[in-house]
Amino acid sequence: ATTIPRRAETANREHNDKDDCFRGEGYGFKASDIRLYFNARLEEDILHHASKCDVAVIAFETVGDLLEVKIICEVLNSKSDLLNEKALSTWVTLTCGTEDTVDTGGSVTSCIEVLAACPQVTGVGVNCTEPHLVTPIIGVIKQALRDCDAEEKLIVVYPNSGETYLCRGLQDGETDHWKKHSMYEDWKYADAAKEWIESGANIVGGCCRITADDIAELVENLGRV
Repeated sequence: ATTIPRRAETANREHNDKDDCFRGEGYGFKASDIRLYFNARLEEDILHHASKCDVAVIAFETVGDLLEVKIICEVLNSKSDLLNEKALSTWVTLTCGTEDTVDTGGSVTSCIEVLAACPQVTGVGVNCTEPHLVTPIIGVIKQALRDCDAEEKLIVVYPNSGETYLCRGLQDGETDHWKKHSMYEDWKYADAAKEWIESGANIVGGCCRITADDIAELVENLGRV
């Protein structure tokens, strides 16, 4: 999903006012175009090579739109026999602007309800989203899975560092395309990740600006991988 033009962005991004920052349904793409995109990435030869390389999970990440979620599930359903034959699982993670909404404004609950009904999706969650949103989003996901009788699905979370991505040219005084925020000055990934695990996350990692050192500190604190 993150290689679709105009889609390869975190929800916490900043554009110039004059720039196109379209966050509507399908990010302006027709459903047929989105379907072609995902079909092309799940062709039989690709899945065959993935299986040969011992790939266990195919991740659809930074998904910020309900229409996109629906089409991913449609495509996965159409490939169900092939995915089962190759023993490939999938997870779908959302990028969220708030604890209740994905990037284009649709509800997290609606997205999870669609994913809960898709047998090919074994994990759901959130990625490339501000860390302080993760714990409440886990709560929303757990409730939606419970309501859909789909609590067997894993919850996967790997947020970014909370910095805003400057999806524009740098201005005077700016030296980096990631803008830090004071609320994260004393924030520690390892401490936050332990909270996510305690809240119900089964798989925890990091997206943009989370480093290998951050992950290593978490593993050391937990005393296990």
